[in-house]
Amino acid sequence: MKLLIADDESLVLIGMQSMLRWEDYGIEQCLTARNGRQALELIEQHRPDIAITDIKMPLMSGLELAQASRERFGSLPVFIMLTSYEEFSFVKEAMHYGALEYLIKLELTPQSLAASVERAAARVRELCGAERRVAPGEGALQNYRDKFFVRLYNDLFESNEQYLRQKADLGLDDFAADAYAAVVCTVTGMRDMPAEKQATLCASCMRIAQDTVEKFVPCCATGLDTRHFNLALCLTNAQADDAAFLTGVLGKAAENVYKFFSVHLLCAIGDPVPNLRTLSGSARCARQLSALTSEIQPVVAGSDGAAVSGVFDLACYRSELTRAFEEMDTELLARTISAIVAQLRSGPAELVQAMDAACSLLFMAINLIPDGEATVEAVFGDEPDGYRVLYRQTITENCCLWIEHLCHGLCDMLNTQRKNYKNRVVRNVELYIKQNVGKRLTLNGVAAAFNFSPSYLSQLFAKYAQRGFVETITKEKVEAAKGMLAEGKMKIYEIAEKLGYESAFYFSKVFKKETGLS
Repeated sequence: MKLLIADDESLVLIGMQSMLRWEDYGIEQCLTARNGRQALELIEQHRPDIAITDIKMPLMSGLELAQASRERFGSLPVFIMLTSYEEFSFVKEAMHYGALEYLIKLELTPQSLAASVERAAARVRELCGAERRVAPGEGALQNYRDKFFVRLYNDLFESNEQYLRQKADLGLDDFAADAYAAVVCTVTGMRDMPAEKQATLCASCMRIAQDTVEKFVPCCATGLDTRHFNLALCLTNAQADDAAFLTGVLGKAAENVYKFFSVHLLCAIGDPVPNLRTLSGSARCARQLSALTSEIQPVVAGSDGAAVSGVFDLACYRSELTRAFEEMDTELLARTISAIVAQLRSGPAELVQAMDAACSLLFMAINLIPDGEATVEAVFGDEPDGYRVLYRQTITENCCLWIEHLCHGLCDMLNTQRKNYKNRVVRNVELYIKQNVGKRLTLNGVAAAFNFSPSYLSQLFAKYAQRGFVETITKEKVEAAKGMLAEGKMKIYEIAEKLGYESAFYFSKVFKKETGLS
């Protein structure tokens, strides 16, 4: 199921998002809105199953939202109403529009929220029977977007075509600006917390930081692990040249994080770059500057690229690392990481370089392999702090030993996961084809979207799919055509055009070959 939380108070939004482990209640996606109009747009786009909404919000109240939703979308989502005022008139009107529950904010506890969500989930199941209305693959979109930015920060795209294709597929064409800057963010003050609570708290800090920064400049947040996340800032030329403005914005974010959660947010701002494709340069600068941040000086900004010198650059190993992680090629992974460690030891490298290399490899492993965080946690299962033992290293050699431990553990675990992974890749590509059936799909284009070589993708389909790549595309297009023909609303040449065929004649030929019917 999908959940929508709508409230004009950021603290309430963040608090409710982190109050429960939503996956324990069968909820895989948690959307948020800051006013009723935005909430209605999200309901139209994503069709959530449950909506928790404040009654008093700007632009459109929760009651107006429930009324509009009922009129336009029917009985779903199931509404749970929030208010700071315990007035029967509100209760009566909310129930009139089909609200299932009514909760007082000041009395809200994890237990009362969980009980309401369980009742709402039961109501959803009654309304939908056994069917689930989650759009295929929609829950994975943010995961793909995070992977896109991890590749961007580490300059891991093999070609500009691959970069442009993924950017377009993820709907990032509107992420445009005069200049861009990467911000490396670290949350401190969580040492004694269990790993699970650290992860939840770091995610909440990321949302508060993003919410604060977006009041000044557009940005995109990418979670990395239980202590780190990055922000990509979209800047005007004037903002890019104003270091005081940038440090002020991130300083405000750090203040809000401390005010809400009593932990410190340390922010290193890399030098701005002229286009998004070169964001890795700003990220390298920010990673080196992060060594200068502290709770006394939580925000540090670069200056004319001076901080970049000496940063270990994983881009030298770009193609090998990308292929090793994406294809689970453990032999290539072992060779590449051995070369990285040898380079770090031959310097001898400074600690900041070794730590930067280790953190980059960690972030890539978490984001580029299936169930990355759980896999990495298992590799360091014997350590009390898990993989976070990395952050306690004080000499280069110990960082190198940590990298070697990561490499050996990943190779052992990936060897056992490889077959399941390849089956999953094929399913994801098949899903991608189905969702983009109206486009002109080619082997090169789809391979670029998934960061594979065309030959590798073709081999995967030959070995793990029911039919070849081209045959899969043809089947999906013909199935879509059958539905359009059955509706009888479009002419044949219009259907051919909508499905990406160059001519109605060729489309008719393909249809006849696939179905045996004209």
